[in-house]
Amino acid sequence: MTTMSLGAGRRRARVVVVVVVAWLASGCGSVVPDITIRTSGAIAAVPDAVTVVIVQPTTRLRSVSIVDGRGQLVGQLNERAHTAVRLPEGPTVLYAVRENDAKTADRLEGTLVAGRVYYATVGPRPGGVALLALNPRSPEGRWSHKDEYLRTTPRVQMDPQAVGRAANELGDPAAIMQAGDAYVSKLDAPHLAEHTIQENDGL
Repeated sequence: MTTMSLGAGRRRARVVVVVVVAWLASGCGSVVPDITIRTSGAIAAVPDAVTVVIVQPTTRLRSVSIVDGRGQLVGQLNERAHTAVRLPEGPTVLYAVRENDAKTADRLEGTLVAGRVYYATVGPRPGGVALLALNPRSPEGRWSHKDEYLRTTPRVQMDPQAVGRAANELGDPAAIMQAGDAYVSKLDAPHLAEHTIQENDGL
């Protein structure tokens, strides 16, 4: 091998190292693990808690975590799937975030009633994830597809033994909540309505 070819090889090697270091520094090397497992059975209301069914019906976002208003990890979706989250009755706030990137967060809120089932969807938005209420007021006739969304996606839940690890990888929940609040605060009235669940939306 000539001296010229050795030099070129070293330069290519340095370029590869720089690219890998930059990739890791960007956060691509730190992804919240997929802790979802498939579960069976029909989703039903329970008398002493609120049930929120969150579905990713048509897109394949990975590592979407659901955090409640206390900063607790309460659900996760990976690709097309749906999950049921149980919450206390009353004022309710939920956040969705992609991987551990707080700036992608979105927020959904409402005053919810125990013994009822409420619905929401997850999908992409520019720069982040969209967590939207699914109800008869949803635009573009989305509510009419509720049963189809659930029928064509698997039901999942988090592996209880892996929740702690995923929560640690998720990072500071306060940063997620702050980013979600900031995003929603800039929405106009029609878009804000899509981020609000009303008490009577529950079935």
